[in-house]
Amino acid sequence: MPKRVASVELGGETAAVGITDTIGSFLWKVKGISTKRNPYEAVQEIADTIKNSHLEFDAIGIASFGPVDLSKGYITTTPKVEWRNFPLIQEFKKHFPNIPITLDTDVNPSAYSEYLALKDVDPDVQAVAYLTVGTGVGLGLFSDGKMYHGSMHPEFGHISVKHKAGDTYAGCCEFHGDCIEGMISSRALSERLHIKSCELPSVPNEHPIWDTFAYYLAVVAANAAFAYAIDYFVVGGGIATGEGRGFIIEKAQKYCREVINGNVKVPKICLPKYSKDAGLVGAAAVALSYKN
Repeated sequence: MPKRVASVELGGETAAVGITDTIGSFLWKVKGISTKRNPYEAVQEIADTIKNSHLEFDAIGIASFGPVDLSKGYITTTPKVEWRNFPLIQEFKKHFPNIPITLDTDVNPSAYSEYLALKDVDPDVQAVAYLTVGTGVGLGLFSDGKMYHGSMHPEFGHISVKHKAGDTYAGCCEFHGDCIEGMISSRALSERLHIKSCELPSVPNEHPIWDTFAYYLAVVAANAAFAYAIDYFVVGGGIATGEGRGFIIEKAQKYCREVINGNVKVPKICLPKYSKDAGLVGAAAVALSYKN
């Protein structure tokens, strides 16, 4: 197994990179590399940034926005048009030809890292779902000792959802309209409020949009509980983890209990232990467990 790894979290707007030999901490870390541009240029800067650390490592873990074809190492039908059908692993291999590279979605490794953290405080935990809400909405699952993939990986952000009473918004997903991504992604929220997505952090806590947001989080959590019998539902992404937004989690927990209505165990909804580093920590954890 690798002793020291480079970790890459590829987000819809920015990327982060780090180097570590211990899950949960970094010897070196850089955030804020723009991904809102030509993907070849973005990968070039990410690779240059890693090389400029002047630290040695023997594997690379990548957690990327999706959808991702894990067998081919491609980003596929992403809402980010420039990145569609982009050969991600192939491009990284050009910069690091002799180093093994692991790839997963930006949420599966996050679910894994949060599972490891939760295991320290709850030895009985078996299944953890991790939801990120940002440019897109994605859900990762760590259950029964492994990350869940199936033929690809879960695309839970595109499940159909029952509208909150009185919610007439039609949704913004180009594939499904009012799927969960179409209802609560940063684009959806900004369209609902007629503002730019960068203005979302300034929306007051008292605004009713946060009650709507919490309801849809709860519906996803309930569906994950029905489908996967999860113990914890961790909510990441900049919208839910913003300063002073903890009340959203409390509202979502209440709604989730109402939606499940005594049918199955209600998962504990919480914020990520590793906050906005969950994907970066998860990618490192996957790379550190890599076996030739």
